[in-house]
Amino acid sequence: MKIPEYHSIENIKKQYCTGEEPVLALCSDLNEYVCKYMRSSSTPYKLICEIIGAISANIWELKIPDFALVKLLPEHWTPFRNVNLSAPAFGSKIEQTVIDVSSTWNNEIIPTSAIQQQIAKIALFDIWMANEDRNWNNANMLYDVTTNELLVIDHGCILNTATFDFDLSLLTQNETILYSDLAHFILSDISDNTSNKLIFNLEVFFKSLLDRREEFISCVLDNIPVAWNVNLDLVRFKLNQLFEKKWIENCWETFVEYYNESKNG
Repeated sequence: MKIPEYHSIENIKKQYCTGEEPVLALCSDLNEYVCKYMRSSSTPYKLICEIIGAISANIWELKIPDFALVKLLPEHWTPFRNVNLSAPAFGSKIEQTVIDVSSTWNNEIIPTSAIQQQIAKIALFDIWMANEDRNWNNANMLYDVTTNELLVIDHGCILNTATFDFDLSLLTQNETILYSDLAHFILSDISDNTSNKLIFNLEVFFKSLLDRREEFISCVLDNIPVAWNVNLDLVRFKLNQLFEKKWIENCWETFVEYYNESKNG
C-alpha cells in the first residue's frame, strides 16, 4: 500500500491540548485530519510508530480511520506556534459516525460476538506491538455507532513507547485493554464455545504473520518520508524483532493468560 499525501488548504482549525499537541486541518481531499507533526529537528520516532501502527492495523484487518501524510503549509499555521514545517505530518481522518470509547465502558456498545472478537484481536495486536498506551486508563479507540465496530487510534507509543535502541519487552496485564472495565463488560457473557473458536482462529491468524515479514517491513520502509531523516536500517532492525519466533510465542502465551483472566474476571 502507498499512504496518500495531501496538504492543508486553509488555516489550522485548532490545536489539541494533549501531549503531542496535534492540530486539526482541512486538507486537499476536502476532509479534516488530526495531524501529528515533527515538533523538533530530532528523529520523529513517534511518527514512525504511527505509520507502523496504521499499516499493521490494516494488515490485521482492524478498523482504523483513514490516514495520510499531510503537508501543513506555513501560511496556514498562524497563530499556533511554529514547528518543523518542511516535513509532512501524520494525519488521521475525522470520522463522522463515531464516538470516543471510555476505558470503563460505554452503554452504547453492544457486546455482540463480533465486538468480542474485535476487543480480543485488538488486545493481541497491542501485546505484539508492545503498545503501552491502550490500557485500563486510556482506551484509544472509537466506536462506530452505525456499524457496531471498534476503531483503533493513536499508535505513537507502540514498541514500548517508541524505543528503538533496546529489545522489545512484554506488556504487563494492566498495560493492556484486557485489564479495563470495558473488556470485562464485553467479554463477561462470552460462551465457552464462542471463546474457544475465537482463540483458535486468532492463533491461526497470529502465527501466519511470520510469513508476511518482508511484505510488512517493505511497506513500512517505503512509506517513511525522506524529510523525516530516518535511519531506515534501525527501523528495519526493530521491525524484524516483531517477527522473531520467540517473540510471537511469548506474545501468544501472554495474550491467552490475560484474556482468560479478563473473561473470568
